[in-house]
Amino acid sequence: MNDLENTEKIPVLDEKKTSKKKPKRRPKVGWNIFLTVLAVVVNILFIVEVFYVTKYSALSTGVFMIINAVMLAVLLILDGLVFFSIRLRNLTLVLIASCLLVTGAGAGSYAAYVLLRVDKSVNDITTSSYTKTVNTALVVYGKGTGKEVRELADISGAIVGYANGTGPAEVAENYLAEAGIVPEYKSYNDYASVFNALISSEIDVAVLPGSYKSMLNTDEAIASYFEDTSVIESFTADVKAESVVSADKDLTKAPFTVLLTGENQGLADTIMIVTVNPISMRITMTSIARDSYVPIACYYGGKSKINAAHTVSEECMVATVEQLTGVDIDYTVEFNFDSVIDVVDAVGGIDIYNEIEFEGLTWDKATQAEYYIPMPQGEMHMDGVHALAYARERYAFEDGDFARQRHQQEIIQKVLAKIMASRNPNMYLDVLSAAGNNIKTNISAEQMVTFMSYAMKKASRYYDSSNVASVFNIRTNRITGYSAMQWNEGLSMYLYIYLLYNGAISDSYNSIQRNIDMNQTPSLLGSVSWSAHDTYTPPALSQDEYYEHRETMIGGPEDSASQPETQPEVIEPVEETPSIDSEPIEETPVVPEEQPIEPDPGDTDLGGDQTGEVSQTPEIVE
Repeated sequence: MNDLENTEKIPVLDEKKTSKKKPKRRPKVGWNIFLTVLAVVVNILFIVEVFYVTKYSALSTGVFMIINAVMLAVLLILDGLVFFSIRLRNLTLVLIASCLLVTGAGAGSYAAYVLLRVDKSVNDITTSSYTKTVNTALVVYGKGTGKEVRELADISGAIVGYANGTGPAEVAENYLAEAGIVPEYKSYNDYASVFNALISSEIDVAVLPGSYKSMLNTDEAIASYFEDTSVIESFTADVKAESVVSADKDLTKAPFTVLLTGENQGLADTIMIVTVNPISMRITMTSIARDSYVPIACYYGGKSKINAAHTVSEECMVATVEQLTGVDIDYTVEFNFDSVIDVVDAVGGIDIYNEIEFEGLTWDKATQAEYYIPMPQGEMHMDGVHALAYARERYAFEDGDFARQRHQQEIIQKVLAKIMASRNPNMYLDVLSAAGNNIKTNISAEQMVTFMSYAMKKASRYYDSSNVASVFNIRTNRITGYSAMQWNEGLSMYLYIYLLYNGAISDSYNSIQRNIDMNQTPSLLGSVSWSAHDTYTPPALSQDEYYEHRETMIGGPEDSASQPETQPEVIEPVEETPSIDSEPIEETPVVPEEQPIEPDPGDTDLGGDQTGEVSQTPEIVE
């Protein structure tokens, strides 16, 4: 009975309770490994981004601090999520962490790509050593009396002339050596001298740039020989180049000078001295005609067209400009035709009024050759190809090379205004990419970033935010001169040269010193009057013509006694408006001695009331 009772007391087990519990789904080891690897990749990407963001943080310290803080917070959240996902072995957390990490990896990869692209472009622009592509042609003259050269093999034993220290000379010598050809070499100072030697049969073959015809066609007397020349061989190669040593300045505190040169087949197609005063944010642009006949610093007293100095080296170009103007050059910026096309295209084109219809010579990037395009009169939205044609043209305009210099300055100002006004990051990337491939400078990346940050802060603080480019007060100028003819013994003819006025050099020097010399006290202006209802147009910094002796015929086949007597040409002074009481222009000095710098009549930051009467006490700009 007791047994029965005991049996009855045995509880009956519930089937639900006795059934085995299903184990929770846990992530497999492979998921954990995948998650760990992905987390490491994201961490590396974020570290790279923080590094490059910090490198350019001078552009906006506050913004970059916020970016870095946000990136660090996101990274900590992701790493914490990964840690707990693996620790708790929870599949849901693993899936969430995986999705976030994949998204972070994608965003981080794009950000890293952009930052690396920016850094590469900046490094390419500021590198001290770089390569330049040189197009070279071996040119013969059909009417020459020397050795007949019809093909490459005929050059052995022939006399080959080249411009000393130039890229084509180096490329041609290597090319002929590799082909087993051994000529006799003869060096000259510049390409014009090489071409003259070819025509006069001093040499049998001339080593010239591929675009030698457009380069040498500034003189009709020389251009008339082109139809009898032919290229027996042309080739392209890269040569190494070095930037000149730059000054060590704080560009936010000290005024500085920049020599801007536009390079075309080794020659300087554009020569411009740019000065920047970071205190007043005043910029001057002083153009020098590329055909100016001046002493070349590396010719040891010899003279030539100033653009020939660039064929030797950038250092020779800088020294020649310094010797000519008396201005110390702190930095250099060099660009080529490709850069003009790419940068103008990167900003979406520029709007310019073209005064006259003409056929413009531009550049084909694909073939590295020149070609003509129509340039209609009127308002034009110019892409890079048309902007280059506009910047190069001079024959269609009455003022010739002055028009070209004016157009080049206009394009620079238009491009600068569009860059400053843009808020499109893609435009900045495109501009940097275009510049990185084709523009070189010895301004350091740190200096560039610091100055850009300084300019943007000043623009946002003191100037019209809708027109950021107004932060710069830009004044343009050119060193003027006159045409002359010089006798060439080799060709037995007069050739065109362009001589600069001493007065223009002196006035340009003074205008530059007014902008960069912080130690001299300027003398006060007299009175300047104009109507407050009219737009004030500052007078030119230098005159178009000067009253000084002009020698228009130099040398000749006969004695100087039989030459026409050269008389100084009397040129009436150009009346300027507004009238300014100033000292008369000196006739001869090129670089004036230390003296009080006359104030710039075009500087409107001198104080005064709305009646247009300028006060005698200049406003002090901090």
